[in-house]
Amino acid sequence: MNAVVRYLKSLLLLELWKGLGVTFRYYFRPKFTINYPEEKTPKSSRFRGLHALRRYPNGEERCIACKLCEAICPAQAITIEAEPRDDGSRRTTRYDIDMTKCIYCGFCQEACP
Repeated sequence: MNAVVRYLKSLLLLELWKGLGVTFRYYFRPKFTINYPEEKTPKSSRFRGLHALRRYPNGEERCIACKLCEAICPAQAITIEAEPRDDGSRRTTRYDIDMTKCIYCGFCQEACP
């Protein structure tokens, strides 16, 4: 009996019809694919992909060279060099983020005063 059932299933191509049923079911559903260069998805509020030094309205960098972000970075992707100014404050002369090492954890943003 089992051999007869297997023969009938293979003769009627039941697996093929099941697969085609799945294909046609998804074929007529609405698509959720986007055309990437023309259409862009909205960014999440948790997106952490942009690194930039913030500036005051007069163009001066806000970084005071405290090096907290360099110290807290688990991937050691941040390098800061600083020099004192004439007025006694410190400012960065070099601020590098190695994007190949960065893991986008956001610790540097949280540590920044």
